[in-house]
Amino acid sequence: MPNWCSTAYAIEGDAQEIKKLYELMKNLQERKEPSVENGFGTSWLGCLVDALGEDWNKVSCRGDWANLEIEDETLRFTTETAWGPCNETLDLVCEKFPSLRYYYQTEEPGMGIYETNDSESRYFPDKFRAEVYTLEDEYYSEYFTNREAMFEWLEEIFGQPVTSETDVERIMEQWKEKNEQVYCSVVKYEIVE
Repeated sequence: MPNWCSTAYAIEGDAQEIKKLYELMKNLQERKEPSVENGFGTSWLGCLVDALGEDWNKVSCRGDWANLEIEDETLRFTTETAWGPCNETLDLVCEKFPSLRYYYQTEEPGMGIYETNDSESRYFPDKFRAEVYTLEDEYYSEYFTNREAMFEWLEEIFGQPVTSETDVERIMEQWKEKNEQVYCSVVKYEIVE
């Protein structure tokens, strides 16, 4: 069984092409039966590949989409895919709709994948993620646009000054002496082309 990768997409470009793609995807997901038999349902990425006139066996489409919407002439949706993002499917979309460009932010914790191609933070301003399990058996998770905001948030949870990853490691060492189950995970999204 694969690890599942969550990806958020924002597609911009010509308003007519955005509308055509939105209507195509909406019609596919609203069908009673998928246009191509599969285990994901009507919003399987392979159905989209097929609707674009290509062979889904030749394009990475191991997952489905959800949360389809147009917001400020930008098409947005999320995907759940096996192992990593299915950008090959989105590359095909942009090939069929030449004015379109996609931005994404993806995470797959099992494989340690935290990436975005949104280097200017147009659609995905969060660049850090922190996750904490405390001595009091409380779980916290949050996203941040910058390291300083993340350290301020951690400082509130820890009740101690936090100005660096070294401080986080030091505090975790102190906590682990009392409870081996505690942890703090800090990740930075890698900017990819």
